[in-house]
Amino acid sequence: MNMQNLLKLISALVAFKTVYLNNQEFNNCFDYIKFFFSKSDLYIKEYEFNGSKSLIVSNSESKNLDVIFCGHIDVVPAQDTLFYVKQDGDILRGRGVSDMKGQVAVMMQLMLECFAISDTDPGSKNVKKTNNINKKVALFLTSDEERGGFDGVNRLLNDLNYSAKVAIVPDGGFNFSLVEQAKGVLQIKITQKGKGAHSSELYLGENAILKLLDMYKKIISIYVLPKNSLDYKTSANLSKIEGGDSLNRVPDSASIFLDIRYTPDQNMNDILHAIKNIEKEIDVEILAHGNAFKIDKNNEFIRNFLSISGDILRRDIDIINCNTASDGRFFTQKNIPCIIMNPIGGGIHSDEEFVYLNSLILLKNIYKKYLEKV
Repeated sequence: MNMQNLLKLISALVAFKTVYLNNQEFNNCFDYIKFFFSKSDLYIKEYEFNGSKSLIVSNSESKNLDVIFCGHIDVVPAQDTLFYVKQDGDILRGRGVSDMKGQVAVMMQLMLECFAISDTDPGSKNVKKTNNINKKVALFLTSDEERGGFDGVNRLLNDLNYSAKVAIVPDGGFNFSLVEQAKGVLQIKITQKGKGAHSSELYLGENAILKLLDMYKKIISIYVLPKNSLDYKTSANLSKIEGGDSLNRVPDSASIFLDIRYTPDQNMNDILHAIKNIEKEIDVEILAHGNAFKIDKNNEFIRNFLSISGDILRRDIDIINCNTASDGRFFTQKNIPCIIMNPIGGGIHSDEEFVYLNSLILLKNIYKKYLEKV
């Protein structure tokens, strides 16, 4: 893969401001991707659920695949200047270069290299078929991962019944580490009633906001705040507070919003039970939920990937726990082994997001060797 072609592709993808509700930019980005593959003889299918589009590029019309590569084109909001790739030697900076348009570009190039190679620009007529890999392979590209993935990968697997022997989702970890575990997500709204009164007569009221803050202190006594990324435990972030309607009135109702990230040894029901045991007279509303992720590192597909990536990188591969969630969980819920490994980069969701271009080349080399050997 020519490094300049990869850089050109990443720059094109980053330029699309694929932020939630920016529907035209999503359409434009998917149109660009379809054009990229338009002169190959790969199969392209497009789906849409609740306004969220997904694209599947495959060398087979079958839904029972050997390998699924999976990425998302949606990104979190950023100032306009971040939608242009800035290159500083081997380092690329910009919104989505690490999460995860850099990896999407790698997987797009991989599909062309392995199954339909063009000697000129994408979309040209000069395409040569080279299907030397005897496997059914697909690339999933979705547009809702940053909002939970429920209308993307979830629908493709559970409603459309796509399946595979193994999935590869380069959306977690760092520096070519393999993610063994990733936390689940539970986002809830807790509402507490109080008793209204005039601010000059506090003794006649019960401040619902203060009652909830006391409750939160008890919650984090159970789910103690992690000290660092290696302190792998369930955490509860107080993300938002609502309450009160006047400065001269004791609030008679209030709500807190918690973003709970839980380890694979726990589950949603246990956490809800623990919270409701702290205070009986509360209302708990589940806003979003995503299961935790865990793989069997002794699975043959995982072992083979570790061996191949170790050979190419010339080192042992670290196996880590990850604090973030990804679409990988939808695959493991279907008992599909899922490989999560990121290139060298960081600063995701920040103005300092970056990735090393050469590490993307290495990632592609790992994938290509894996397809050839497994």
